[in-house]
Amino acid sequence: MSLSPLLRRTTVAILFILTLSALSCGGPKRKQTYPTEGTLLINGHPAGGVTVFLYSTDPSETEPTRPFATTNADGTFVLTTSAANDGAPAGEYIVTLLYEPLDSPLARAKGKPPTFDKKYGDPKTSPLRATIEAKPGNVIPPIKLP
Repeated sequence: MSLSPLLRRTTVAILFILTLSALSCGGPKRKQTYPTEGTLLINGHPAGGVTVFLYSTDPSETEPTRPFATTNADGTFVLTTSAANDGAPAGEYIVTLLYEPLDSPLARAKGKPPTFDKKYGDPKTSPLRATIEAKPGNVIPPIKLP
């Protein structure tokens, strides 16, 4: 039993569409990430509860990644891009900081909340920079704010 030309073309078209769909389901390819950690100090003291964001300085990136981390009470942090603590893609970055206190007084860190100049919260004005190398075990030099 042979297939009619119309049925054959329809079958080929359906198989072609299914193949393209299967190939495109992966979405954009994720960039390789490299484990990266750092420390935030404000006035020489560890600053906990501050979110650290990295903005790529590569103008050719059409869909830049935004590695981020929240500092622990001792000021340390480990960057995340796609999966918890996976690090960041290699490259040059502008670093910004954001402190948003939690709503619940019971969940807030004890002591004085960290404060810093607003310029550190905007990638257009932040003077903070970081370099992530294509190697495991990157350590950003301590970020020290006055």
